[in-house]
Amino acid sequence: MARTRSAEYDNIHDTILDRAASVFARRGYAATSIGDIADACECSKSRLYHYFTSKEAILSDMLTSHVDALLMKCRHTLYGFQDPEERFRQLTRLFLDVYSVSRDRHVVLLTCAEFLVPETRKVLVAKQRELIAYVRDILLQLRPDLAKDFAMAHVDTMLFFGMINWTYTWYHSDGAVSPSELADRTVDLFVNGFANAGEARTRPAPAKG
Repeated sequence: MARTRSAEYDNIHDTILDRAASVFARRGYAATSIGDIADACECSKSRLYHYFTSKEAILSDMLTSHVDALLMKCRHTLYGFQDPEERFRQLTRLFLDVYSVSRDRHVVLLTCAEFLVPETRKVLVAKQRELIAYVRDILLQLRPDLAKDFAMAHVDTMLFFGMINWTYTWYHSDGAVSPSELADRTVDLFVNGFANAGEARTRPAPAKG
């Protein structure tokens, strides 16, 4: 009979992934050694190898679990809404919420996936394409005329991801604009254009101290 993993094992496993993500995001995958990860986890390399067989195994588990969780949340979000614009808005809020909470893993996904072994990377890319397809399908619901121009629909979809994926380079979730406000602004700009963005959604004035 197989032994059940303890809660401590799972907690340590997840902590290793979180701290490794922080190191990878800061230093890059190639410049990070197992020793660096062990130092970040305040443990020995031998203890690290008890949970992961290699640095690549850490990266693989980190990115696979990150994208799997994002896919699951996307499916749940899309199931709850029918109106295309509202689905787009809720999905954008979800992306930016996840990016703000899991910033380091998001950065690693964007900058380190090339170091995965080909088969693992192939599976990961297929899952990313599923995420892209969710957004593309919503945009086609908003603009049915683009169904005849699949290439342009793909361009618009990738422009959207270009808007949100690199917000980590400048955006701070604890600043003046919350992730949900940033998401709404993104959707307004994307759907209505800059000339009309924000007209229907005026932010409340800050409270006077």
